[in-house]
Amino acid sequence: MTEPEPDHTAGPLDGFRAIEYSETPAGAYCGRLLAGLGARVTIVESAPGTPLRRRGPFRADTPDPEAGATHLHLNRRKNSVRLELASAAGRRLFNQLLSEADVFVCDVDRRRGDELDMDPVAIRKRHPELQVCAIAPYGLEGPKSEWQAAELTLYAGGGYLRIGGEPDREPVKAWGDQGHLQAGLHAALGIVSALYADRGGQLIDTAMVEAVAFLLGGGYQHAWFSDREPVRNGARLVGFGPGHLYPSTIRPCQDGWVHAHCNNRYPEAMAVLFDEPQLAEPALLANLMGRADEVDSLMSPLLMDTPRREVVRRAQELRIPFTEVLAPSEVLADADGHHDSRDFWQTMPHPRGGDFLAPGPAVRFGRTKWIEGDAPRLGQHNERLGTPDQRVRWRRAGVA
Repeated sequence: MTEPEPDHTAGPLDGFRAIEYSETPAGAYCGRLLAGLGARVTIVESAPGTPLRRRGPFRADTPDPEAGATHLHLNRRKNSVRLELASAAGRRLFNQLLSEADVFVCDVDRRRGDELDMDPVAIRKRHPELQVCAIAPYGLEGPKSEWQAAELTLYAGGGYLRIGGEPDREPVKAWGDQGHLQAGLHAALGIVSALYADRGGQLIDTAMVEAVAFLLGGGYQHAWFSDREPVRNGARLVGFGPGHLYPSTIRPCQDGWVHAHCNNRYPEAMAVLFDEPQLAEPALLANLMGRADEVDSLMSPLLMDTPRREVVRRAQELRIPFTEVLAPSEVLADADGHHDSRDFWQTMPHPRGGDFLAPGPAVRFGRTKWIEGDAPRLGQHNERLGTPDQRVRWRRAGVA
């Protein structure tokens, strides 16, 4: 049997329709992934628009609901429908949209969900063929299911704050919305799995705190088997005792910083890289983390006399996984042309004139395509609702 030719203009979710009601980066990133995979994603927004429209950064620090970087990134290739869900007519239109969709994504706070008649379990009952994905701080069930959370408290509840920062200082959180984005990724994976399960509609329950905890899986496993909890260790790898392999740390060099990491199979190769025989002594190799200060001092002379790029080049030739520590501006500059070779950074038109750089595909496929597009204006696709006469009446009534 001859396989059909791949359709390189369509994504793997081409033909699927998703409705998104999001108030956090979690739901928005889930929808962003579904849209990139080819689904037709429609955001349902209230009159002021999704809260992400009010998040910057903004050009010239001027707030603009159509032009904030968060909106321009997380809402790419989506449709926008403005509905007043506080009204009965708005809720009827919303349910009409759900009846025509395959997926519903919602991350609204449980209390607000009750006000908007947006309880995931109730929606699942009204639309049994719909894949309903709820994203909540602690999930829909369990003793903490009613708890609220922010990015910082998600990091704390998931265990990650325990390992970030200096051991004698307060914990440090990673930049941005990593917990929310990880939850959005988990939700999208659950949706794709449900769509291809061919078992009718399912309720996909995504707990943000568990998505954060998932990132720390190796640490939990090591703690279970070694009976030793990971603790903050500054720029060094979170260690589990003096015999743990080292280095895995960020160290200064002549013109910046490198992430130094030994070859886990051949840690003695560090002696060759640094031309320092002491790094291959059996007594040191048996106690690397316990003698981390000594290892750092043995690496420092060469590091401080060598540009970071040269350090990394020599290490990579020896199969030692060093890398440069780049600033965001350097990642954008893409001096090696790596991202350019993969068409990752994409020049997009800015809604207020000019262009801006946007991240490209989150994943690539051999037989289908990642689909891109612009972020929508608020209510840009309301004309797809009802008949022309109905749209006029809804606009006059403030429903849509």
